[in-house]
Amino acid sequence: MAHVPASQFAGKLLIDATTVKDILFDLAPGAGRMLKRAQEGLPDVLTELPSALPTYAATLGVSVEIFLRIATSTASIKQLEELLGDARKLVEVLEESIAYHEDQREAEFSQLAETVKRTAARKDPTVEAAFEKLLKYVAQVGIKAAATRRKNEEAARAAADKANEPSL
Repeated sequence: MAHVPASQFAGKLLIDATTVKDILFDLAPGAGRMLKRAQEGLPDVLTELPSALPTYAATLGVSVEIFLRIATSTASIKQLEELLGDARKLVEVLEESIAYHEDQREAEFSQLAETVKRTAARKDPTVEAAFEKLLKYVAQVGIKAAATRRKNEEAARAAADKANEPSL
């Protein structure tokens, strides 16, 4: 087991999107690519509109209601972003917790496999057969590492041989 600093998660464990259910939309696969997204300078635009639009709405030939729709969309985005931040953190913690527990389990597997091997060597060789799948599972990392080392050594030898070939 790796010695990784870990502490109990003290953040939000319950994320309730019920309050925003009316502003949640499930898009068709790939449809999000067609949507326009916020760009650089958005805060400046949001600061400018409350004074400029009411003053010039008639001149522009637009209703002031456009500002209300923009304000509603902006408020919706803010609500959703807040929930999304909490959800992302919870997803991160869930993924890290899975990795932490997998590491613990793998360490226990390794410890058990070592005990099986020692017991088989000292007391009862038949014990290995009962734990055949465990021993194979634990050994696979070492087997892959050995294969990679062999492959790298062969590639290094081939490169050295090619470098030592006389040029024509």
